[in-house]
Amino acid sequence: MSSAPEGPYVRVAVEGRSDTGMVAALLAHVGLTLASCLVRDGASNLDQLIPNLAQTTRHDPWIVFRDSDNRCPVELREELIGSRAHGNGFELRIACSMTEAWLLADRDGFATFFKVPVKKLPQAPDSLPHAKKELLRLCQTCRSPRLRADVVRADGGPGPLYPLRVNEFARERWDVSRAQDNSPSLARAVERLRAMREELSST
Repeated sequence: MSSAPEGPYVRVAVEGRSDTGMVAALLAHVGLTLASCLVRDGASNLDQLIPNLAQTTRHDPWIVFRDSDNRCPVELREELIGSRAHGNGFELRIACSMTEAWLLADRDGFATFFKVPVKKLPQAPDSLPHAKKELLRLCQTCRSPRLRADVVRADGGPGPLYPLRVNEFARERWDVSRAQDNSPSLARAVERLRAMREELSST
C-alpha cells in the first residue's frame, strides 16, 4: 500500500520535551510534515524567540506551541506578537491551560494507555487550572506499578520517564479527533493548522 503524500514542511518550537509527541501526532493529523522541533526548556526561553519567529515567511514556516498558564489567550497572544494576523508562514497556538489538557481531552485513549478509570478524566480539560498536575494526579491511580513509577513520583512530581511515556501516548494512542471534541483550544489549533497547510500548499 502506498503511503500518503507528505504535506508542507514546517518547523516547530515548544516549551518542553514532553510536547514533542503531541506535535508529531497533531501535525500528521492536519497534513503537515515536521522538519524539526526546537525544545526551549520553559516558557520564558520560548518567549524570547517568538518575536523573531513571528517575522518568518511562507518560505520558512514556523509553528510555536505555548501553554496559556491560566492567562487569557487573546491577551497573551497580543503580548507576544502584537496584532499580527494569521498566515504568512507563522502560527502561535496557545493551549488552555497547558498542552497536557489536549492529551487529557482524549478521555478514552488516555484511560486505556495509562490504565486509569475513564470516569476520573475531566470533561472539560481546558478549564483545569494546572493540567499537568491533574495528569500526574490521575497517573497516581494507574493500575500498572511500572508505568505509574515511570510517570509520577511518590510525592506527586514528574517521574523519571515522564516525557518518554507522555510522548509514547501521544504518538501511539492519542486520538486528535476525539480530543478536539473536548478541548476548544485544540479544535481552534486544528482549524488554523489545516488553514496553514492550505496556504503553504498554494505557494
